[in-house]
Amino acid sequence: MDHIRPMFDQTTHYEIELRGRVDADWLRSFDSSVEIVADEAGQREGLTVLSVHTDQSGIVGLLRNLHGLGVTILQLRIVSDGG
Repeated sequence: MDHIRPMFDQTTHYEIELRGRVDADWLRSFDSSVEIVADEAGQREGLTVLSVHTDQSGIVGLLRNLHGLGVTILQLRIVSDGG
């Protein structure tokens, strides 16, 4: 039987586009690794872009919580990989 070694995901930079506005203070209390990038100048109105540095379990947890709150997730992008 082969021995399986656990592989831990490295921190990755993600961007998540959400429909609507997300309160910055609420989001910081929810997860300190999330930075809100506002789209006030030039992007579509009613869009919030989150810049997130976390590992795979962190992004899955964040997506589940956003979904559970009824936030519409429009897109998830990997901006840069930690590897």
